[in-house]
Order: sequence, then structure tokens, then C-alpha cells
Amino acid sequence: MNRTAWTGPCGEGWEAIGAYSARIEAPFRTPETRQALATLAAARDSAFASCGRLRLFKAEGPHGGRPPLLLVQPFAAARLPGASAPAPLRAVEAAARLLGRPYSIDGRVVHGDKIGRQLGFHTANIRIKHERPPLQGVFAVEVRGLPGGPHRGAANLGYRPTAHQVVRALLEVHLLDFSADIYGAHLNVRFLHKLRDEMKFPDFNALKAQIASDVAAVKAYFQL
Repeated sequence: MNRTAWTGPCGEGWEAIGAYSARIEAPFRTPETRQALATLAAARDSAFASCGRLRLFKAEGPHGGRPPLLLVQPFAAARLPGASAPAPLRAVEAAARLLGRPYSIDGRVVHGDKIGRQLGFHTANIRIKHERPPLQGVFAVEVRGLPGGPHRGAANLGYRPTAHQVVRALLEVHLLDFSADIYGAHLNVRFLHKLRDEMKFPDFNALKAQIASDVAAVKAYFQL
């Protein structure tokens, strides 16, 4: 394992692990954590892993994504050593705190099976690199890469259990108050707030009602 003390993209406290820059907060600097990070760094198709009560995941670094980053955060029920109360960290907010910016995924808009359109909610289907992304669920997002942006939206990142479940994760974004042909566009999606986990619904009517509720929640989050 290649590990040296160095000054990383956000200052002191970063280490080089393989081709990655890793930030490990003091309570979690153990040989087990570092070995788990090294294993994740070497895994080409994995974007996240776990080590005990810690969640480890990959993220793009600054300046065009270099150096790429490895981040460590406690699971929601984890307690920081010496803390007097549990530290319920939400994955999206915790990632933003560690990165110094929202966690984001880049990808190109591709043709889908138009289910969102059938339900009354047009979505941009974005091809992503990782088979197992570090986040899953429904989110309030900010989208960059389109004219007039950044644009706000509701995103589903997961396996779409109700409508034609897939084996590879999909990122689907419904942009608020935006309508244009954007096939082929390369977008950057920033995850700002998680609304809920992905769910399976009994029929499309129940799914449509939930999507409407999600969009309303996203508008409330952005105070629109």
C-alpha cells in the first residue's frame, strides 16, 4: 500500500493511498481503515465500501478531478469517540462537509424508455461510470452544463424497482421549469439533499403520486 503523509487538496490531514488522496479524521486513523481504503482504491468498478461502522467512498477531486479522493464517514448510527451523543450524519451533507463542496456525478444524457414522460415528469437519463454508486435514493440536486444554469431538479439514483428494474444503477433527473432536447449533453449533477430511499410501488399510479410529492418537496427545499 502506497501511503505517505502529505498536504492534500484541502490542507493538512490528507494521505496518498494509491492514486487517490484520502482524508481520514483522527478518530478513524487505524490500520484497518487504511487497508480498506487501499482495497477500494484498487477496485476499478466499486465506488464505495464499508469498514466496521465506517462508510468509504470515491469522489472526484478538484481541478478536473485530480487527484481523485477517498472519503471516510460514520454510518448514521455511529458515535464519534469522546462524543456525548450520537452523530447522525447524513451521507449527502457529510460528503459535502468532507469535500468542501456537494458530492457530484458527471455523465452524458442518453435515450431511456420514456417512462418518466408517460408519468408526466420528463427526466434526463444520465449514463454514469460506476455500477455501484456511493449514494442511492431520491435527491434535491443542482445540474450544471446546460444554458441558463445551474438548474435545480429532483433526481433518482438507483435501480428503479417499480418500472423495469435494472441491474446497473441509473441516474434520472427531472429538471424544474426546464424543457429542451438535451440528448448528448454532458452534465454535472450535484447532490444537495436526500429526500428518501428508493422504494417499490404497487403500480404506476402510486409511483406517479410519489414523484409528484418528491417534486413538491424539492421545490420546498429550494424555496420555489
